[in-house]
Amino acid sequence: QGTSSGRRNSMRASSLTGYDQVDFFYSVDDMRAFTCMLWDKSLKSDIKTLTRQDEFTIHPLHSNEELSNLVDSEAMLEFPILTRDQTRHQSTVILDFVNGHCMRFQNFAYRYLRCNPAIAVPTCLECGLLPDSPYHKLIECTAVTRVDSLRGQFSSVAAYEQNFHLALAFSRDEGIKKAFRELTPAVAEQSSFRDGLLI
Repeated sequence: QGTSSGRRNSMRASSLTGYDQVDFFYSVDDMRAFTCMLWDKSLKSDIKTLTRQDEFTIHPLHSNEELSNLVDSEAMLEFPILTRDQTRHQSTVILDFVNGHCMRFQNFAYRYLRCNPAIAVPTCLECGLLPDSPYHKLIECTAVTRVDSLRGQFSSVAAYEQNFHLALAFSRDEGIKKAFRELTPAVAEQSSFRDGLLI
């Protein structure tokens, strides 16, 4: 059997119930689309493990169903958050804001480390006004200055608040991801690692 343009790879099915042996032809794009479909299915079924609940909000702003509709694995491949020209330090700072597992954020220290029992809410140590989190640092913190333009470009993703990381990761808008790559170091430079919650 001949192969069509762009379908140069083939594999033979060793057995298909009720069928004779058949040649299957697939392209790189076919394999990528199929793999992304499997990833999407897995991510949507486990969306709860990817979401962040705001313990200081009575009702979540977005349901798990709404958040699962954001899933788009192919967008992550085509428009990655990290780029090859970034240094290890730059990549680390960016990923700190994506996963939130960093001492820069007082909610992380409050939840996972031994914290001062006299502190009821992990308030941001920069502005002292609201509970701290990556979202707070990026969008809400009034102590962070000179980033209004970048925050504006990030507004559509920021609408998901604590779950902005999902909207960001699955976005096909390279402009949003570029703004995030510029916003994170600007914010990080104005916040510091502190031990106010530790004993």
